[in-house]
This record gives sequence, C-alpha cells and structure tokens, in this order.
Amino acid sequence: MSLERLLNSLVRVKGRKGSWTASCPAHDDKSPSLAVRQLEDGRILLHCFGGCSVHDVLGAVGLEMADLFPDGGENKKAAKPAFYATDLLRVIAFETLVVSIGASDMGKGKTLNDKDIQIMKIAAQRIQEAARYANV
Repeated sequence: MSLERLLNSLVRVKGRKGSWTASCPAHDDKSPSLAVRQLEDGRILLHCFGGCSVHDVLGAVGLEMADLFPDGGENKKAAKPAFYATDLLRVIAFETLVVSIGASDMGKGKTLNDKDIQIMKIAAQRIQEAARYANV
C-alpha cells in the first residue's frame, strides 16, 4: 500500500519524515488524535488516542489491515507501535489542558454538566493511553 494513499484520505495531516498526526476519520475528531507512523520495513502503524480501533479507522477510509503492510499482510510480525515522544507529549499536553480547565472550574465552585464530565473522562483516558505507549 502507498503511504501517500492513506495520508491523502485523512484530514488535518501534520508531520515529518515517518510520523504524522491527523484527524481520526472514525469519530468526530475536534483535534487530531490519530497517530500514523511508517517503520523502516514499510509497515504502517496507526493509533487513535480517542479509542477507535485500527479496523474502524481503516474502514472509514476504505482500507483493510493488509494495506498497512508492504507485502499485503504476509509475513507480518506483531509489533508494539513506536511513536515519537513528541507525538505523545502533544496528546498529553492538549488533554492535560482540558482536564485543568475542568478542574479550575470545579475549584471555583462551578458545577460541571454531564457533557463536560464526559469530556474530562475522555481526556483522562487519552492521557493514560499515551502514558502506556510511553511505557510510563
């Protein structure tokens, strides 16, 4: 599969040689939460910090798992995604801001509505997921 084909099917793509972030096509993504990385052997790694599965992401752009491998999925090895620390820090920084705004409002005696509480829960989950990928 051509990496360009995948990247061209995504929106708000930013990145550098071998690593990109983009809006996840599988959910209503307000800020880019999809990490894309191409390994030296040509394999393409995807991870949505919003919780979408790789299958959901690929299905949203009309691709299959085999498209992530240079040989169409033959001889694929299970590999732990390796994302650049800057990608993880970008996610953690944004989600920490979300949580800190909610915490500040609560500290001022404001009552958060159900939607705000859900947003804070998602932000906390994304921080935990990023930390897991960083082996923290």
